[in-house]
Amino acid sequence: MNRMMWVLFLGLLTSGMTQFATAGSSGTIHFYGAIVDGGCTFDTVNNKVTSKCESGGKTVTEVRAVNTQDPLNYSLPLSLGSVKTEHVNNDPHLAIMTVVYN
Repeated sequence: MNRMMWVLFLGLLTSGMTQFATAGSSGTIHFYGAIVDGGCTFDTVNNKVTSKCESGGKTVTEVRAVNTQDPLNYSLPLSLGSVKTEHVNNDPHLAIMTVVYN
């Protein structure tokens, strides 16, 4: 789970937000819960988030565009959960993406 969340976090930083990543900051990230299934993997390229989810022998891939003005909220494929994006301090270039599995 840590690797998946770290990849997602780094991907978001590099998708149009690199100026904030290079500024440097410190903080603590807390993870809660447990993964009992493989879940999904996320990749970001050119302001797009690609989710690849596996469940019950099926694999589904979806691509979603990231818009800095409109936070990205959607359901994961195969009814595995949802993704919610919120801007931090109303900054359109800084956001937190939360993945919730059912």
